[in-house]
This record gives sequence, C-alpha cells and structure tokens, in this order.
Amino acid sequence: MKIIAAALLASASAFTSFTPSNLRGQSALAALKDGETPIVIGLAADSGCGKSTFMRRVTSTFGGDQCGPLGGGFGNGGWETNTLVSDMATVICLDDYHLNDRQGRKVSGLTALNTAEQKFDLMFEHVKALKEGKSVMKPIYNHVNGTLDTPEEIEPTPVIIIEGL
Repeated sequence: MKIIAAALLASASAFTSFTPSNLRGQSALAALKDGETPIVIGLAADSGCGKSTFMRRVTSTFGGDQCGPLGGGFGNGGWETNTLVSDMATVICLDDYHLNDRQGRKVSGLTALNTAEQKFDLMFEHVKALKEGKSVMKPIYNHVNGTLDTPEEIEPTPVIIIEGL
C-alpha cells in the first residue's frame, strides 16, 4: 500500500499546470480540458481495510480545494452517493455496479461478491466513455438502505479512480 501511495502522490506533481474550474451547480466539478485523456487508476482491496479513507486523501492530493461526495450527502441537502470528487479526480465505487439491491440478492441467493451480481459490462462502458471525455449516468448503490438509487451524472476529470473489491 505504501508503494502505491508513493506512486500516486508522485503522479500528482505531473498535474501542477492544471487550473481547477468552477463548480457546476453544487455537486460536480468540470476539470477535463478539451483533448485531455484521463488517467484511470484501479484500487482493489478487502472490505473495511481503508480504501475509502485512502481515496479521500489521494483525491484531495490531486486537487484538494474541493473534495467531497458528488451529491453533497443527505446532511448537506444532496443525495446519498459513493462517488468522491475533487478539482482533478473522481473516485467511482464498484459497489455502484451491483446488479441487484439487497432484496434482489435475497431472491437470487447470491452475495454481492459473486461476479454474476455485477454489471461489469456497464462499468467497462462507463470507464471507456469517461476516458473519451464523455459524461455518464452512473448507478448508485445506497449502502444506507441497500437499494439502487437514481443514477447520477459523472463528468470526466483528469484522474479517474475505480475502487472496490
């Protein structure tokens, strides 16, 4: 983990010429310049090991003036989300690509760790679109109540991090 962190932090220096853009509405940041191709980073690790905490720190390092949940969170008048954004980076949680909510998994008899319970094709299409500079409507898995919520719009940023199991 220390080697990965060092590599990510060293990579951040490559973006020093980037100027953060203004907020679009209250929820997202437009950061990708025309013709710029995002860097995609993957982080996989076990549940509860600190992926989200690590990602908050890395995201603030890439562009720390604005760093927080895309929707602002319920406490701030927004929506529940797993997506973390900063001036330069977006962190997308693989949990958002579950095929079924908790109730649906009870019916299927499969856990969320089973590959049959994942929308990997959709995730691939979303990463591809973001790399092409296109926005996507990403699903949201609500960890609070175990449901699949209304999708949220994700705009491409210079760094896109995919994290999950």
